[in-house]
Amino acid sequence: MNIFITGATGQLGRELVPRLLARGARLTLLVRGLEKAARLFPGCALVRGDVTAAGLGLDRPQRPDAVYHLAGDIDLGSAHNERVWAVNFQGAANVLAFCRENSVPALFYAGTAYTEKGRNIYEKSKKAAERLVEAGGIGRTTIFKLGILVPEESGAGELSASALSQFVNGIARVLGRPGQEERALRIKGLPGATLNLVPTGLAAGFMAAAAKPGKFWLTHPEPVKLEELARWMGEALKARLSFEPEFRMTPAEALFHRAAKPFLPYLQGDDFPSHLAGAPRLSAEFIKKIVAAYLPKTGYFSAAGQP
Repeated sequence: MNIFITGATGQLGRELVPRLLARGARLTLLVRGLEKAARLFPGCALVRGDVTAAGLGLDRPQRPDAVYHLAGDIDLGSAHNERVWAVNFQGAANVLAFCRENSVPALFYAGTAYTEKGRNIYEKSKKAAERLVEAGGIGRTTIFKLGILVPEESGAGELSASALSQFVNGIARVLGRPGQEERALRIKGLPGATLNLVPTGLAAGFMAAAAKPGKFWLTHPEPVKLEELARWMGEALKARLSFEPEFRMTPAEALFHRAAKPFLPYLQGDDFPSHLAGAPRLSAEFIKKIVAAYLPKTGYFSAAGQP
């Protein structure tokens, strides 16, 4: 099968591409930077383009058997709203037009489980894109509604753009501030609520094997509780972390909450169905390794007295 992929060099693409290759697929990757993609995926056909451009910025037609549209912008804030909308919504529109113009019979779309509350531009743009894909008229359409992706241990340090890594780095920056003698931080959230973290490899494995159209929730069936996450992250950071619904903030805590404002709604809990039945629960060791891998450039470990 000939497969055309957008977003191959992102967190999800780096896990999905090898799995599709292992299944015998021939891949063409739409990328903005050819050199980076060539290093990551030697042997794959590469074309320079951009999902925000008409015709995906391509100068010649493609005739794939299927398209995997993975490209997306996960920025939750308001400073880059136009960019997020352009990548997530207009990008989906351009991919649909590409599929129709090139008579592509199958489209696999990487969406998100977080579409129903419209809490930020990311959720709004992904919900609009999902509706567009559903009504796109492609013969076989498969939609994956993903939880919050977390990388496997290998390569975690390279993926600083993930939502969880930004949150962890924000905690580290506040705890590591000069004059911050006590390594403790309270975060507004419900300790018994869950955060739907999904290992990227687990989601990519399902996506690579998916053969039929439909909508699939790639969310964890047993998501980690915030009180567990606080304990495990705190052990990794040698700090006391806790999620609490209400409290009087210290100046450092107020600073953190201003910076982390876009992520805070996700600390109130969500309840999703899941097509990943039987997935193992995330362990303390898994979370600790990820936290350690996220922080090599912050200087936090040396400041905390760690190796």
